[in-house]
Amino acid sequence: MRFVAVIAVFCLITTLHAQDILGKQYLNELKRKQIEDGLNSIDNCITKISHELTKLKKDVQRLTCKEFKSCKEIFDNQRNNTASGVYEISDGSNQVMNVYCQMSSVSGCSGGGWTMVMKIDGNQSTFGYSSSHWTNKTTFNDNDYGRNGGFDNREFKESTYWKTSFNEVCVAMKYGGELRALSFSHPASSLYDLIADGIYCQTHVGRFQWKQLINGSSLQRKCNREGFNVNPRPGLNVRVRLGIVGNEQNHCNSADSFVGLGGEGGTSYLMRWCGSSFSLNTAGNLAQCSPDNGTKNLKAMGYILVR
Repeated sequence: MRFVAVIAVFCLITTLHAQDILGKQYLNELKRKQIEDGLNSIDNCITKISHELTKLKKDVQRLTCKEFKSCKEIFDNQRNNTASGVYEISDGSNQVMNVYCQMSSVSGCSGGGWTMVMKIDGNQSTFGYSSSHWTNKTTFNDNDYGRNGGFDNREFKESTYWKTSFNEVCVAMKYGGELRALSFSHPASSLYDLIADGIYCQTHVGRFQWKQLINGSSLQRKCNREGFNVNPRPGLNVRVRLGIVGNEQNHCNSADSFVGLGGEGGTSYLMRWCGSSFSLNTAGNLAQCSPDNGTKNLKAMGYILVR
């Protein structure tokens, strides 16, 4: 009986000891889980606080840092750290927009800080003289595809057409793989304000400079009317939104040649004078009827930048 009692006591002690161990393990497991949950909660709080701090930092930067309104301002303020590409600028109404900034000189347009506004393919009708793109406030390919390529072959119209004021204009053309440009002073509140009303506005670039945009260009010797909305005889003969037109007679009413952008050749968009027959050319050089360097129909990529 004593032996049995001893065994019973031993079993009881063992059972109690085992329960004690299991209880401690349970408590330890519970404590470990509580600690893990606490750590996870702390991690979540840290992440949330980090996000809030990042947001606060951006808000503080927006309030305290200078918002650039043009590529020229960026160029002037960060002269040693500017490369051509897409930048964020303010549009003046508490909104920002992404624009392509040409930060290095282009032959004929010295210095940096030029804002790309339009890119025109002379082979396409997108930006012909009568296109509504000249008279509306609608963008074209205003996305990474159209915007980011600089002087590439992608047609493009940025909201800077009506949102950006400037003092200078840069006109560039790429023909035969060669890029050439010219610039001139002409302060305006926007290109839209200069062009959309269709009213002729004279520039003083000069015949020689316009012709230099395309190697081997040709132009009739007379008329030489240049500027914005050059449309001597509405709907007939040639006209350009920006450029110069020529004629073989001592007036401009029957102009048959041009160097420029936004070109068009009459109501049919097809020239049939002086024995010539030309297809659409919306950017480049078209010349016939006794021009100074022979009959031409040179379709180029054209670019308009402002600063």
